[in-house]
Amino acid sequence: MDPAGRWQNLPSGPSLKHLTDPSYGIPREQQKPALQELTRAHVESFNYAVREGLSHAVQAIPPFEFAFKDERISLTIVDAVISPPMVPKGNICKELNIYPAECRGRRSTYRGKLTADISWAVNGISRGIIKQFLGYVPIMVKSKLCNLHGLSPKALIEHHEEAEEMGGYFIINGIEKVIRMLIMPRRNFPIAMIRPKWKTRGPGYTQYGVSMHCVREEHSAVNMNLHYLENGTVMLNFIYRKELFFLPLGFALKALVSFSDYQIFQELMKGKEEDSFFRNSVSQMLRIVMEEGCSTQKQVLNYLGERFRVKLSLPDWCPNEQAAEFLFNQCVCIHLKSNTEKFYMLCLMTRKLFALAKGECMEDNPDSLVNQEVLTPGQLFLMFLKGSLQLTELHTDHTVLREKRIPPWMEVALIPMTGKPSLYPGLFLFTTPCRLVRPVQNLELGKEELIGTMEQISMNIAIFEDEVLAGVTTHQELFPHSLLSVIANFIPFSDHNQSPRNMYQCQMGKQTMGFPLLTYQARSDNKLYRLQTPQSPLVRPYMYDYYDMDNYPIGTNAIVAVISYTGYDMEDAMIVNKASWERGFAHGSVYKSEFIDLSEKIKQGDDSLVFGVKPGDPRILQKLDDDGLPFIGAQLQYGDPYYGYLNLNTGESFVMYYKSKENCIVDNIKVCSNDTGSGKFKCICITMRVPRNPTIGDKFASRHGQKGILSRLWPVEDMPFTESGMVPDILFNPHGFPSRMTIGMLIESMAGKSAALHGLCHDATPFTFSEENSALEYFGELLKAGGYNFYGTERLYSGISGLELEADIFIGVVYYQRLRHMVSDKFQVRTTGARDKVTNQPIGGRNVQGGIRFGEMERDALLAHGTSFLLHDRLFNCSDRSVAHVCVKCGSLLSPLLEKPPPSWSATRNRKYNCTLCDRSDTIDTVSVPYVFRYFVAELAAMNIKVKLDVI
Repeated sequence: MDPAGRWQNLPSGPSLKHLTDPSYGIPREQQKPALQELTRAHVESFNYAVREGLSHAVQAIPPFEFAFKDERISLTIVDAVISPPMVPKGNICKELNIYPAECRGRRSTYRGKLTADISWAVNGISRGIIKQFLGYVPIMVKSKLCNLHGLSPKALIEHHEEAEEMGGYFIINGIEKVIRMLIMPRRNFPIAMIRPKWKTRGPGYTQYGVSMHCVREEHSAVNMNLHYLENGTVMLNFIYRKELFFLPLGFALKALVSFSDYQIFQELMKGKEEDSFFRNSVSQMLRIVMEEGCSTQKQVLNYLGERFRVKLSLPDWCPNEQAAEFLFNQCVCIHLKSNTEKFYMLCLMTRKLFALAKGECMEDNPDSLVNQEVLTPGQLFLMFLKGSLQLTELHTDHTVLREKRIPPWMEVALIPMTGKPSLYPGLFLFTTPCRLVRPVQNLELGKEELIGTMEQISMNIAIFEDEVLAGVTTHQELFPHSLLSVIANFIPFSDHNQSPRNMYQCQMGKQTMGFPLLTYQARSDNKLYRLQTPQSPLVRPYMYDYYDMDNYPIGTNAIVAVISYTGYDMEDAMIVNKASWERGFAHGSVYKSEFIDLSEKIKQGDDSLVFGVKPGDPRILQKLDDDGLPFIGAQLQYGDPYYGYLNLNTGESFVMYYKSKENCIVDNIKVCSNDTGSGKFKCICITMRVPRNPTIGDKFASRHGQKGILSRLWPVEDMPFTESGMVPDILFNPHGFPSRMTIGMLIESMAGKSAALHGLCHDATPFTFSEENSALEYFGELLKAGGYNFYGTERLYSGISGLELEADIFIGVVYYQRLRHMVSDKFQVRTTGARDKVTNQPIGGRNVQGGIRFGEMERDALLAHGTSFLLHDRLFNCSDRSVAHVCVKCGSLLSPLLEKPPPSWSATRNRKYNCTLCDRSDTIDTVSVPYVFRYFVAELAAMNIKVKLDVI
């Protein structure tokens, strides 16, 4: 009944009817735009990079010139094209296109061919254009070069993808990797900065400078600085091939334009004509150039080219003036096309630098959004690709030339970022020059001969191998890794929570077990998590349905009672109803995949190993099939036969055993080939399903940053219950609310309770309610209309005594997430086990069943407690206790030696220890010492240091 008649007129939230609609689960004709929008910036930037961007980048690469037998050879890349992933020609296969699911399955890279049109000339005379295969580059999933581009959801499913596959990532060695967007300094804008560390760049340097991040149209980038010196002069600083160079500003200004010194002086003095200090500084900068004998532009260019050409790797016939021009083109204001524009830009930066140094302008804030821009994945990809194609990066070895060999095209290796980015201009990686492969007899060559030469020296671009780019992160699952920017939108009533709690949920949302994908059978990830019985939340924000997250649920609707019960719920611990657990509450599984490659077990060139077993082999216990593989659905325990293989040459049979202490079920087995399709039955992928039902110590969390550890599975007969007989799934300690102020969770509890009563699904979008239209009033009325208390409380009865509890207990429905942090992955315990071979102390490390280090702080704690015997037990008896023989007379641990065994015919059987120094056996005694001490004494003896013990 509804006496007030209020709740019937209240607006209803999202509906759950779509879950029972007959068409639910049937693929749409088109993908949902909201999800595709999440990765649009990544995909579109990559599409630009591999089409228009690559063309512009190639045109900006200078030709590579070198001399051979008195001939001037010039090679210029005029165009480059990347093709979609395809099976190499000459292989027999049903489908020529390679799809991402296949690369994930066999742990390969989703890549396409890079082919270039290379123009070559001898002594300035063009000899034609050669099409040359340069190597492979990774292809972004769902880009225009991807074979999934434009496919409908139904077609995507046929290719073992998610119906709403978003793309925007690369597949490297079977692992999905995302290039994150990077924050970069604003391009082509002089930023005034104060950096105290600049004082260490040399004598006279100050903390004042003006920096500019110069970027060309094809996204090549160079950082350039002007430094203010104590004597009032300015130093230009730039980077070329990871080396830092400094150049007095006067030389740069004179080299860029053919102006007289007076014209340069006038341009620099604009707006500061009355500043005598600035006038003297400008005069001093120009005087420095004159003192080096450089009065004209040509003389300055010759002066700079002569000194820099050794670093520019230019051919010998290139004049000094041209070398200097090349330097300014590659390193100074590279975004400007004419030297006159570069001159005026340097003058502007100089005036701003003096204004900063004299306090006439403020320092720019590099952390302000005004002075920042976003570097998209496509731009970074293009920058690296251009750097890979820079033929000028070849380092010609003189020894190679003497042997009449020509270096091959450079081999590019992407090196993982371990610190700050490398100093290579515009790149976060650097290239490794490669040496030659074969001799070339002659270069007065025709086109056909050059083609053969190009094949001999063809470049192998090893791009984007594992752990390649700065800022690359693993993208293993659809949720939550690809939705990092929208996770906060999934917090119900986030405006009612303390902001740190919302931040905690953003982090824990990435750790949920959940239901991350629908294509488990096609995946070969190292580890995947799966919640067995996920549910659609009764209370969810608008964005939850906007992104259609019901396809990938992350938790379960739980009945939560806020009550302090038994003491097992202290300090964020929580009690779970054992009956709920037995009915499947938060049950889950972990999928683990292991690749077994027989080619790694044999010497190179040997092709004799294949999977299989000998008929009647007693070791397999009928647990392996004829191929030597476990049966699908079989349960494996520690020590069970895992797989077997045969040596066809020797007839030997090998059986490997399951080594994990955790039982598992064989879920899937894939036979893997190679990139060329010529692989034999030598590589398999076994996917195992490990049941992971909740156990004591596993971590749970609500969507409000309220995390809790399962402390006990409480019998249902001892749990508190309501008047209607309902027993809560979770008991939550009320002390978790006051300091954390997660009021949103209280509102969700009321909303979830009312949603269950009335068959609704409530909208929990933040800022829906206000002080005038409060959430408490809204959901309280709904509860009241359903016959419950307005504030969501009920009378509970003790499950132990059966008596009614005196206090009203707040109870409702809250959506709970099970997190990936599980005791089964973290517990570490041992009694005795492996020891270190040198020190004889227990080894550390969970993976090798090692112990936990008992360190200095733990020792101090036991000393403070006065438990010296316990300390002795931990650090001696349970560690490396050993019994050693020592000579009481000379105090040596090393001199007592066991006498030689008596002859077989002798009646004497007792062997004694004799001190080799004292030549006595009656002075030998035994002492208990740490084994590491004996090792230490031996080490000191090796350095001629004697250790003498006083044995009492």
